[in-house]
Amino acid sequence: MAAIASITVKKFDGTTDIIYDAIGGAGGDSQPAVWRQDTGVSASLPLGLRTLFTLMSKYNGPRSARQCESMYTMPYAVQDSTTTKWTATDRVQIKTFATLPLNVPASVVNEAVYQHGNLLASTLVKSSVASGYAPT
Repeated sequence: MAAIASITVKKFDGTTDIIYDAIGGAGGDSQPAVWRQDTGVSASLPLGLRTLFTLMSKYNGPRSARQCESMYTMPYAVQDSTTTKWTATDRVQIKTFATLPLNVPASVVNEAVYQHGNLLASTLVKSSVASGYAPT
């Protein structure tokens, strides 16, 4: 089990780093580990309007597999020019779900997880998700 730490990723421009600060580790099964973007533009937003990433794990019903679920939530917030109050008008949410059978060798699970992550990081998949349309 990994210890929680901040995560650094690249922005859309491919060069600028964004840091997701570790807010809290998972307190056990079905409890999420939480990261929040507290740098850059997000630093000026109220805490409730900052981008969050959560990762939770648990056993499936028959306890024959581990399940991992992640949720990425980026609110779209606008500031009233008169009152300066920020309001979330909508949010982008991205969710992933994985089932990892306990009877499958770790080498197979590792390969599947890393290939999936690399597919998600591919230009084709990122551009398709960003447009909201699968490739035709």
